[in-house]
Amino acid sequence: MDIRRFLEKRVEKNLNKIFLYYRDAKISYNEFDNKINQVANGFLKLGVKKGERICLMLPNIPEFLFSWFALAKIGAVMVPININFKINEANYILSHSEAIGLVTTKDYLDIAFELKKKNKRVKWIMVVDEDIEKDGVISFNRIVDSMPKSLKGIDIKDDDLASIIYTSGTTGFPKGAMHVHRNLTMTGEAFLVRTQIGPDDKVMVILPLFHINAQFYSTMGAIAAEASLILIKKFSASRFWEQAVRYQATEFNFIGAIGRILASRDIKEFRPEHKIRVAYGALITPDVYEVFTKRFHIPHVIDGYGLTEVPGVSQNPIGGVIKMRSIGLPAKHPDPNITFSEMKIVDDNGKELPSYEKGELIVKSPVMMKGYFKDKGKTAEAIKDGWFYTGDYAYKDEDGYFFFVDRKKDIIRRKGENISATEVESIINAHPSVLETAVIAVPAELGEDEVMALIVLKDNARLTPEDVIDWCWDKLATFKIPRYIQFRKQLPKTATERIAKYILKKEKDLLKNAFDMESYIKSKGR
Repeated sequence: MDIRRFLEKRVEKNLNKIFLYYRDAKISYNEFDNKINQVANGFLKLGVKKGERICLMLPNIPEFLFSWFALAKIGAVMVPININFKINEANYILSHSEAIGLVTTKDYLDIAFELKKKNKRVKWIMVVDEDIEKDGVISFNRIVDSMPKSLKGIDIKDDDLASIIYTSGTTGFPKGAMHVHRNLTMTGEAFLVRTQIGPDDKVMVILPLFHINAQFYSTMGAIAAEASLILIKKFSASRFWEQAVRYQATEFNFIGAIGRILASRDIKEFRPEHKIRVAYGALITPDVYEVFTKRFHIPHVIDGYGLTEVPGVSQNPIGGVIKMRSIGLPAKHPDPNITFSEMKIVDDNGKELPSYEKGELIVKSPVMMKGYFKDKGKTAEAIKDGWFYTGDYAYKDEDGYFFFVDRKKDIIRRKGENISATEVESIINAHPSVLETAVIAVPAELGEDEVMALIVLKDNARLTPEDVIDWCWDKLATFKIPRYIQFRKQLPKTATERIAKYILKKEKDLLKNAFDMESYIKSKGR
């Protein structure tokens, strides 16, 4: 189903029901759809045609949703840009996508002007919160408010391109994953099985809309369920519980770092009267799971797995057997006749491996990306015989549950042994004084790698490098224990609060102030 029919079908049934909560605003399904139609008519007036790309450089505000769905309704293609990007990063996406327009806010106007100078293809900049019209800048409100609330019929098929979402690009230029309408609507429908949300639920969005999670899962899932969406402009750990109670949220999505942040906050911030019953996350550690279920009293804390290229691959079954550190079982769709997700573990030759043998995880799904935009070579490398090669190492157990091991690029090769950075991080993070850790490879004197751990401690906690080594000694094989240890006040992050290891790896003199465990080990006679 295409996005327009998917949305309008729910609007017809829920005209006066509140769909969107944002700060003090409450927007009904009907008001939401009317505003989308006005924005769509505004885009049409500007000459936007089916298949043309428009970039959105916006935070979590209603205008992001209005613009996204408006573009979908007229068959144009939404290309989100991370609002934390600098000029060169944003310029690559704008240029590579061949976008003809940019929607942004006044906070990013300086970057927007530079982008327009560098890209002659860009015809206009639309600003959602500034009533100005000069130098190719168009006022969002001025053009939209003058548009009709009805929209003419436009021929859109479910396999028409709807969005291009660029990957992080930590190992080179970002790649643009092309998603058709069907991918978004089917993933939204599958979210109903994933979380068992329904019309009475309120989905709170704390992850950025310019990433796939908030789009495909939270937003499309809320629409599929005929539920309500709570849009939070920016995640705040100190305000999380106050916001959850204020809006009576019942479900939210998070990533591992956010889980650890919430679990480490002062218990005084917690609001026991909250109504959250489902928290869907990724790479949930046992300690975070225990805090969420026992201290926060959230009934269902679900770990899952998905990619920008293939969303919603797997999850631990809600109401079923939960296995710690597992990414669960292949995801299902409400229609039992649809095989939503298939998963296999293979060796370097593509041969499927038996249970408990580690190899590369490959997946197949009807919501797999169409390919990488303007990159047939990378597409052919990633998709072979209908299977997407994830670049992740994993294994499955005898019950068919899959377990993530690490990214191929995060496997550290030390003295002939492969080491999972994620495994080492999980051990160090389990220390009661540790908030978060980044484990990375650094060059060894004789080739291959050495292991370095960069650690952030909890407030007022004290820990020495020797304490870290002693903590790891009985929990890890000796070759896995970090040789270099450094404490940091904070670690560089992406917009979704993931640790940006690629930034750490680029630092000059990274080892200059690091503790080297070699002398300590010798002094202990180990």
